[in-house]
Amino acid sequence: MKQINDPVFGDLEYDESKKAWTKRIPLGIWFGDDYQLDLVVQSDKGVITDIQRDAYKSYLENLQNVKSEFREVLLSYFKDHYEEFNRNWNLPEELNLEVVNSKETLAYFNIRQLFIDRKGNYGWLTNFISERYCLSVILSDGAPKIFKGWTVLKMDYARVDDEVFGEMFFDQGWKRWIKTDINGIDGEWVLVHAAALSGQEITPEQSTNYQKYLQNEEKFLKEFPKVLLESYLDDYDQIAEVWEDADLFNPESMDEESIKDLVELQRLYFNRDGVRYGWLCECAWDSVYGLALYYDGDDELCIGMKEDLLM
Repeated sequence: MKQINDPVFGDLEYDESKKAWTKRIPLGIWFGDDYQLDLVVQSDKGVITDIQRDAYKSYLENLQNVKSEFREVLLSYFKDHYEEFNRNWNLPEELNLEVVNSKETLAYFNIRQLFIDRKGNYGWLTNFISERYCLSVILSDGAPKIFKGWTVLKMDYARVDDEVFGEMFFDQGWKRWIKTDINGIDGEWVLVHAAALSGQEITPEQSTNYQKYLQNEEKFLKEFPKVLLESYLDDYDQIAEVWEDADLFNPESMDEESIKDLVELQRLYFNRDGVRYGWLCECAWDSVYGLALYYDGDDELCIGMKEDLLM
């Protein structure tokens, strides 16, 4: 394995699978120096830049400032997502909203990496509550910021505070999580996604369509069950051939309320050209491909495959 001694990072080994220089380092706060995590310095060609060295110096210099500030950010994040966490993991009494404080939430926090990207952005990749729940904690952009998932930093962290969409982060497109009860579940988080390649900005057409959706969401909520039901009844014979539970949801038993239980709206998606926008959904009768509910250049709500919206 390739090894170097860097003047700032010290002894490092190159991990080909991560395309990064790595070493074990102490966290140095909260849990003491016995708590170790991986330092990961992103480098496709094995070159470490001065920007990355400065980032590491900044991290070490500001670590103590992060100590108290991050606790409050984490507690706020936990409270915002409490319904989701409790629904998935049946949280213990000590994490009840009425009694929980930053110390309790911190105990469920498991930092795995200090990640420094090519641009000199840095932060922690961590688990919270469960090994399956991953967070990116950005420390190089003012006050600590928390994003769901580990890809935010690995994609070279970028964000924008858009006048229409609000604060978006880049992860194979501009994205943000919003809290909603659109699926009938209080406190559920779904994704807003404006299509983009790296370096591309949000388009005026995407902003216009997001405004249009927000203004007409109430109309959408009334329309989409009717569109779903009509499609389900029209296609029931084909659905019954491939879905083993179709007999439990025969046409005679279905109405606009019951059809909603078979579909989950997951991502509100906006094409760059502004022609199409709408919801990418999971559905019980097509667990592989799902479906899309979208507007196609006019006010008529359409239903199709996910690819019809993503095209």
